[in-house]
Amino acid sequence: MHDVIIIGAGFAGLAAAKELERLGVSDLLILEARDRVGGRTRYGEVGGLAVDFGGMWLGPTQIRLAGLAEQYQVQTYPTYLDGKAIYRVGGKEHHGEREDPTGLFGVGDALSYMSMNRKLQGLLRPLDCEQPWAHPQAAELDSMTVEQWLAENVRSSRLRQLYRLLCFSLFCAESAQISMLCFLHYIKSGDGLDVLSSADEGGAQNFLFHGGVHQIGRRMAEELGGKVRLNEPALRIGWADDLVSVETTQGKHTAKSLVVAVPPTLVERLEFSPSLPHPKQALHAKLAMGSAIKFWVVYEAPFWRRKGFNGTVLRDDAPCTPCMDVSPPGQDKGVIAGFFDGDHALNHGDQAMAERRRLVLDMLAEHFGSEARTPLDYVDIDWTAEHWSGGCYGAYAAPGIYQRYGKWLRAPIGPIRWAGTETSFRWTGYIEGAIRSGERAAQEVAQQLEVYT
Repeated sequence: MHDVIIIGAGFAGLAAAKELERLGVSDLLILEARDRVGGRTRYGEVGGLAVDFGGMWLGPTQIRLAGLAEQYQVQTYPTYLDGKAIYRVGGKEHHGEREDPTGLFGVGDALSYMSMNRKLQGLLRPLDCEQPWAHPQAAELDSMTVEQWLAENVRSSRLRQLYRLLCFSLFCAESAQISMLCFLHYIKSGDGLDVLSSADEGGAQNFLFHGGVHQIGRRMAEELGGKVRLNEPALRIGWADDLVSVETTQGKHTAKSLVVAVPPTLVERLEFSPSLPHPKQALHAKLAMGSAIKFWVVYEAPFWRRKGFNGTVLRDDAPCTPCMDVSPPGQDKGVIAGFFDGDHALNHGDQAMAERRRLVLDMLAEHFGSEARTPLDYVDIDWTAEHWSGGCYGAYAAPGIYQRYGKWLRAPIGPIRWAGTETSFRWTGYIEGAIRSGERAAQEVAQQLEVYT
C-alpha cells in the first residue's frame, strides 16, 4: 500500500512527485510506460550535438521551469534573431528584421488588424482561465471554429492566412478544427498571441537550454530514484472513495490516492472500475492531439548569418515551416529546427525520412543558397507516431466540447486527481503548464491525505 501512485513520468508526473515529497508525502510510486522519463520532451543527438527532440523553449514568465533550470544548473541561451526573417504569405514575400512581418501588409491590412485585435481583446478580457467555460459568451464561442471567427471578423485575406499559420504553429492543427473558446483560453493562458508567437525578448520561444531541457526531467527522476518504474504501462484502475488499485503489465499496486498525468487522449486506454462519469468519458473521447513532425538540420556553420538572415522561415506555401536558428553558442555548427505541423504532418508522416529531408533542404536552399543542400546531419521525429504521446504539442477541443465538458479536465473523481499540461490554467500546452499542473494535483492529493499545511 502506497500513499500515492502517479501514472506518467513526464514533467507533470515528476513535478507532482517532487511537490508531494516537499509536502511530506514520501511513499510514492511513479509508473511510466516508456523506457525513459520526460514525456513530450526527449533527448536526441544530431551532428554530434545533444538536442531536444520534443519541447525545448523557455519564456520569461515560465517561472516554474526557469526555477527548475536554476536548481539543476541547466543554463539557457537566447534564440538567435539578429538579421532578417523570411515571411511568405498569400503570395507575397517579406524579409523583416528579427521577427517583423509588417512588410507583408498594406494600409487596409493594418486597419483590419486593428479592428480584429480590438474584437479579440474584448473576448479575452472576461475570460477566466481557471474556468473558461464560464465566459459570458461561452456557448456561442464554443459553437464556432477559429476559421469561422476569422471569416466573420477579419476582412484582410492575407491577415486571415497569417493567423491560420499561427494557429497550426501553436496547436499543430488547422483553424477549421479548433473551438474558438479553446483557442481563447490557450492564448490567454500564455499571455497573449504576441507572446506566444515571439522568440524575441518576452516571447514564449525566447530561450533554449544548453544540452536540452530533457536534462531537467532526467535529474528530477534521478532524485526520485527507485520510486520511478519504467516500462510499466498502467492497464486497469479500480477505485473507491479512499483506495485505488492499478494493474500494470508487471503486477498490481494499491494506494490511497492516484494522480493520472498522461496526455488526455490516452486516458481512454485505461480501464476504470467503476467507470468514470459519462461527461468525463465524453471529454476524453472527443479531445484530439495535434500532429507534428519536428526536424533538425546541422551544418558546419550558420552560413545564413553571413547573408544577413537569422534562419527564421514562415511560409504558407511550404509544408516544413516554421523553422528557426537554434545553434548553441560556444561551438561552430549551425543548427536549424523546424516543424511539419497539422495536416502537413499527417500528409507527410507516411513518407520516408529521406523525402522529408529533401523537402526541407529544397526550401532552405531556395532562401539561403546551395550550401543548404549539404548538411552534416538531418533527423526528424514524428510525434503523431509516438504510441505514448499520440501527437504533439498538446490536445485541443473541436467545437461543442470545451463549454460542455471542460470542467471535467481536472475535476477530482474519488481518490483520483488529474495532471498534464492540458489541465493547467496557466501556460496550457507548455512544459510550464505541465509543471504547474503536477504541483496543483499534488496539493489536492495532500489535502485529501490531510497532510497539506
